[in-house]
Formats: sequence, structure tokens, C-alpha cells
Amino acid sequence: MTASFAVSLAHDGPEFSPAEMAALWSQAVQDGAVEADYYGNGGAVAAFEARIAALLGKERAVVFPTGTLANMVALRLLARGNPGRVIVHRDSHLFNDAGDNITHSAGLTMVPLAGHGAGFSALQVEEEIARTRSARVATRIAAISIETPSRRQHGGSFPAADLSGVIAVAKAHGIPLFLDGARLMIEAAWRGQALAERTQDFELVYLSLYKYLGAPFGCVLAGPADLLDEAYHERRRFGGGLYQMWPAAVIADHCLDGHMERWAETIPHAEAVLAILAEDPSLAVERVPEGTNVVFLRPVSGRIDAKSLQADAGKAGLRFPAVEGGRLALKINETWLRWTPETLAEAIRTVLLGSVTAD
Repeated sequence: MTASFAVSLAHDGPEFSPAEMAALWSQAVQDGAVEADYYGNGGAVAAFEARIAALLGKERAVVFPTGTLANMVALRLLARGNPGRVIVHRDSHLFNDAGDNITHSAGLTMVPLAGHGAGFSALQVEEEIARTRSARVATRIAAISIETPSRRQHGGSFPAADLSGVIAVAKAHGIPLFLDGARLMIEAAWRGQALAERTQDFELVYLSLYKYLGAPFGCVLAGPADLLDEAYHERRRFGGGLYQMWPAAVIADHCLDGHMERWAETIPHAEAVLAILAEDPSLAVERVPEGTNVVFLRPVSGRIDAKSLQADAGKAGLRFPAVEGGRLALKINETWLRWTPETLAEAIRTVLLGSVTAD
């Protein structure tokens, strides 16, 4: 099924209109096999949790209604009820977009680090461990949160060399690791790795269900059963006890079928589109360091008229992202497969250059 526009350049995956999502729900339940959950327990939600846990190589998975709640609960569980500090990246969602919720809910203080792109180094972590232990009032590093790929770094991944070093330091000091992997499947596809390989060193893993798996809301936490079997209580304690969450589970379960195979097909298809665009001397294609599915596109000269761009894009069946610093952060996703590389490249080029005005 397709959305009202043919190809999205602004999102990580396909979007469904209300009518399209209702049709998917109807299709999923017509044989009577889908059973409703009860406050997130049992039914289609439990079946989906088992599937995701196996996919991520973990014992248990639990569906949450929002990522903000899931991230907070994950850090509370890893801290095991004791105060301390959590090392995060300065550009992370947890530090910038969650209103310091782990501070208010669990007495955890975030220590933001900035290093190479979306990452930080093992040395930086060692320095924070030493600083924490040598303080006049000693405390501890309760967890290390790794967001990769990073939204604020335009899909940039935590550099592999830095990540292996941080993992080694965490294990040496017995510090649990949390993977804020909302777009984990995208990164795994770009790196050519199995999902379980990406998650194996992390106690808890977060995965979004709506960014590219089509669900109207929701995410999962995956990890050991001894941590997550009681997450039902934490979920409900903080207002996440939705009466039924099967609508998110059945859509995500549907979109999960063949998902990684579609990414494997999408990547070379998108590379062909970008190669055609790069041949145009009036356009510049710029890559994100350690990048995944985000690529910058800008006119070599002139200014993009944002209003004209969006109006013309809609007429052409495209959804463009907002203009950002004189350029567009195009997001590659499976909708790019709907048109040939030649057709899509020409449509992007025509709409973009048609919106450019002189400086």
C-alpha cells in the first residue's frame, strides 16, 4: 500500500494514511487469529515481543508506547534502584529531548560527552570513571548509553573503533551498556551486520516501531528476562499502561516481514540515484561521516525557496525534508524502490533546481 505521495525523501520509512492503516488492521484481523492484549500483556503483543527478542538475540522484549518512556525505564532498570551517573553523548536524544526524566525519576545524573561525530572515546569514559570515584563524595557510573545511529548527527554511527573501546572499558569496570538503537535496523543494513551481532554487547536495547516499521506508535526494549519480566510494573507506574497495544504490534509485525531484505535492495538502488545526481554540475551531494541513510543535497549556487520546493514536490509525488542550512538532508528508505533510479533522480533534480532563486 502506498501513501498519498509516491516517494518520501523526508522519513526513514513509508508512512500510512489513516485509511491505509485501517486497511492494514482489517487485513491483519480478518482471519480471527489476532488476539488483543490486556494492558500490553498477552495476545498479539506477546507474540510480537517473542519475535523481536529472537531477532535481536535477547531473552525477552517488552513493548512500550513511547521511546521516551522506554529509555527512562531502561536506565532505571540498569541502575537497579541506586543513584549514580549515566554517560551519554552530548547530542543524544536522552540528553536533549527527554526533559532530564532519568534525573527526576531515578536520581541519575547524565554526564554528556562529545567526541568524534556520534561517538566518544574509551579514554573519555575512563576519565569520567576516575573523576567519579575520586570525588569528595564518591558516586558511580551506573550505565553508559550509546545512541547509534544518531538523529542529531544526521544518521551518523558511533565510530566502530571508539565503540569497541568503550565496550571494553564498560566490561572491565562492570558497567552496563544501553543501546539507544531507535534506527538500529537501518544501521545494521548499512554495515551489513546481523541485528543480533549489533546488540550482543548491550544489556538492554531500544528499537523504534514507528520510525520505519509503520506502527502508529511504540517501541520495544529487549534484554535479559530477569530485568524485563517486571518491566510491566515500571511501564504502568509511569503512565505507559495502555489498555491495548496490539494495533502497534500487528502493523510492526506486518512491516517486519522482509524488512531487512528490502533495505538490502534499497541501498544500491539509492546509490544509483545519488550517482546520477552527482553528475549534475549544478548539484552537490555530500555524505555524512560514518553515515547511514541520510545524504545532503544542495544547489551549487543560489538559494532554495522552501515554499516553492514543498509545493512542487507534492505535485511531483515527492515528500521533501525541510531546508536546513541551505541544503536538504535526504533520507533514504524503501519508498525509493517505487521508481527507477533514473526517474527518481530526474524528479528530485527538477523539483530542487526549479525552487532555486539567485542569492
